Amino acid sequence: MIPIDYNKLIHSATYYLSYQDRIGRNFMIDESSLKYPIADYLSGLEIPLTQIQLEYSHPDLKKRQIDLITTDASKKQIESAFEFKISRQNTKYETEQKRIFNDLMRLHLIANSKKTSCYFIMAGKHSDFIQFFRSIATKRPSGTSKDLPAPEGFYTEWFKFKAKEVCTFDVKNSPGVAYKNIYSSFLIDYKPKDDSGILTLPDKITTTCMEISPLSREFPTPYVGGIWKIE
Repeated sequence: MIPIDYNKLIHSATYYLSYQDRIGRNFMIDESSLKYPIADYLSGLEIPLTQIQLEYSHPDLKKRQIDLITTDASKKQIESAFEFKISRQNTKYETEQKRIFNDLMRLHLIANSKKTSCYFIMAGKHSDFIQFFRSIATKRPSGTSKDLPAPEGFYTEWFKFKAKEVCTFDVKNSPGVAYKNIYSSFLIDYKPKDDSGILTLPDKITTTCMEISPLSREFPTPYVGGIWKIE
């Protein structure tokens, strides 16, 4: 596996989205948009395009796909897997919380069964990334402070927001009803590819923040993002 420069990878994604925004194509931006700059970055590492596949059938789950994978030269082994999301206002609601957990589970299953490097990437407009993903405030802040708010809210159970910080969350003994509902929904909505198999939740999932955009409120870039390794 060719080493990934996570700083360059996340900048490839956010600069691409910022460019689309600046030329008036922000209406076209969704999570599928991230496939293009990430695939371009990986191909720049001299990974042949034949070893980069989009919408790859999940090896363990029935009728489910992974956004992007890279394979070894034989094309038989998955070397890395990526899932993408764009932060928007609905990111703070249960429907998107479920979709994000489902991404983490899909990646966790591959990481454990295939010993693959698995990554989750979240990107979005600067304000959306902070307000609806990183720092979901229970109360609207007063004034117009330029200080970056501390991480808070729903997703701080699953993610850290500083490079190299690790978060391990307990799936079996979740901290509240909202999380329990999301975890149990995965077992209802997903089925193992092997009809004789039984799908179970792991005890724990670990996410490591590999890189995150500078989030200065004084000089923000239009789009920011982060990448987390899932184990």
